[in-house]
Amino acid sequence: MSELKGKEQVDDGDRSWLELLNSVEAPTSSESEKLQKLTQMILPKFVARLVTEMENKMMVEKESLKSCHEAGVEEGKQDYLIGKQKKRKSSDGRKKKQKTNNINNHRKRQDLEKFMELGLEPPPDMPQVFKDCIKDLGGSEIKLIIQKFLQVTNLRSQQNRLSMSLKQIRSTFLHEDEEGMLNAKRQMAVTFIEPCLSVSTVNLAKWNIGSSLSYIINGDYSKVLKNNRDSLKPNAVVQIWSFRVQPNSQLGFALIKVIDGEDGHVID
Repeated sequence: MSELKGKEQVDDGDRSWLELLNSVEAPTSSESEKLQKLTQMILPKFVARLVTEMENKMMVEKESLKSCHEAGVEEGKQDYLIGKQKKRKSSDGRKKKQKTNNINNHRKRQDLEKFMELGLEPPPDMPQVFKDCIKDLGGSEIKLIIQKFLQVTNLRSQQNRLSMSLKQIRSTFLHEDEEGMLNAKRQMAVTFIEPCLSVSTVNLAKWNIGSSLSYIINGDYSKVLKNNRDSLKPNAVVQIWSFRVQPNSQLGFALIKVIDGEDGHVID
């Protein structure tokens, strides 16, 4: 029985090792028969217990995987909804931008058609009196920047700005360093010849208006409106010309009214 000793921790699930050993010692004295009987008594329940433990372990793992899967599905669902929302916002933003661009392009075509009806396309040349004024200032390099209809927003002193949409700009008038300054949200001082031929100083900036970029004349622009309140009216056609004053190539603008906004009179 020496081979059967020292196994006090073995059982068949219901009885201890000593109980099992006693139950086989009485009927037989053969060690091999005792071992065989013990194996027959223990093995089925031992195997059954192993199977049960494995099934329980598999069940726990299955529940764990199910929980992870459900959590993953929920997280994936949230990611999907967030992604869908972002796509919708992006799509809405593109549609809004496209709509604004369509409106701006339509307005630009309308303005060109009106200019053609008024005989202003191609635009008339700068009046000689303004050329003389620029010459007296030591200016040169005269360029037409824009021809536009004055809007009410261009004439409100509280808003204090005259806008020039980049989409309507006819000539490149800024040096590279000046463009960089405006792109950095800085302003630059500009010599300004008013319609009444007074010379003042205004600021030039670059703003986002709606979904498009515009050059903005502000600073003392409200004084320009005050000095020319009898001349500048809504729907008047104006031109803004650029020029350079030496020796430092200082940028200058000339604001010229081409057609009065009320009676359509062309200014000579």
